[in-house]
Amino acid sequence: MNTRNIAANFKIFTLLSVLTGLFIAVGFVVGGRAGMIIGLAFAGLMNFASYWYSDKIVLKMYRAEEASQEEYPQLHEMLERLSEKAEIPKPRLYINDMSTPNAFATGRNPEKGVVCVTEGLMQSLNQEEIEGVIAHELAHIKNRDTLINSVVATVAGAVGIIAELAFWGAMFGGREDQGELASALVLMVLTPIIATLIRMAVSRSMEFRADSEAVRLTGKPEGLSSALRTINREASKPLDRHASRSQEAGANLFIENPFASDNITKYFSTHPPLDERIQNIESTTL
Repeated sequence: MNTRNIAANFKIFTLLSVLTGLFIAVGFVVGGRAGMIIGLAFAGLMNFASYWYSDKIVLKMYRAEEASQEEYPQLHEMLERLSEKAEIPKPRLYINDMSTPNAFATGRNPEKGVVCVTEGLMQSLNQEEIEGVIAHELAHIKNRDTLINSVVATVAGAVGIIAELAFWGAMFGGREDQGELASALVLMVLTPIIATLIRMAVSRSMEFRADSEAVRLTGKPEGLSSALRTINREASKPLDRHASRSQEAGANLFIENPFASDNITKYFSTHPPLDERIQNIESTTL
C-alpha cells in the first residue's frame, strides 16, 4: 500500500471514529447505558454505509442522473482525454439539475470514480473553463480524495441528525434530570460546529492540491482561474431552492461551496478563499 493510500485510510479511520464517539455520546444522553449500546450499533451501520456506499448516498442526495455518451458527447470526450493524461480509468459522468455552475467527484477509489457537473456549469462556462473543472475533479479521484470527502459529507449529515435526536430525545424521553437536558443542549450546539470544523480541516488542503494538478493536466491555468471566478460569483447568489441539511453537509464535495449564501456556514467556509486559490494556480509549475 502506497503512502497516498495510507494517509487516506488514516483520515477515514479518524472520521469514522469521531462519528462513533458522537453516536455513543448521544445514546448515553438519551438512554443511558442501554442508549450507548444502541448508539454503538447505529454507528457500526453508519460506518459500513459511509465506507461502501457513500458515493451512492451522495449521488442520491443531489438527485444526480447518469449522462449518456449520446446526449453529452463533448463532455465524455473531454473526460476520457483528461483521464488518460491523469492515468486513471475514465469515471462515470453524472448531471445534477442545480442552476448554479459547480461540480463534484465521488467514488471510493479511481476504479469506482464518478464526476458530476451541474446544468448551470454547462450553461455558464466555456469549453476551456469546463476542462479546468473536469481536470480538478479528476485530480480528486486520482488522489483518492473522493472517498474522504464522501465520508465527510455522510458524517456531517449524520451529525446534524444526531444533534436533534439528542435534544428532542432528552426533552420528551420522560427524563427530568436538568443535567441531562443541559448535556443534550450542549450536544445540539456543538455537533454542527464539529461537523463544520471537520469539513474545513479536510477540504481546504485538498482543494489547493487538486487545483495545481488540474493545471498540470490541462496546461491552461487561465481556464481554471476563470472558471473559479465565475463559480464563486454565482455561489454568492441566492439558490433557486433552499438546501436541505444533508445537502449542506456535502458542501466540501464541490469545487466551490454552492450553499455559501444560504446560511451562516458562509462564515465557516469549507474552501480556501478565491484569491488564495488563484494565486496558487498562477504559481503552479507546468
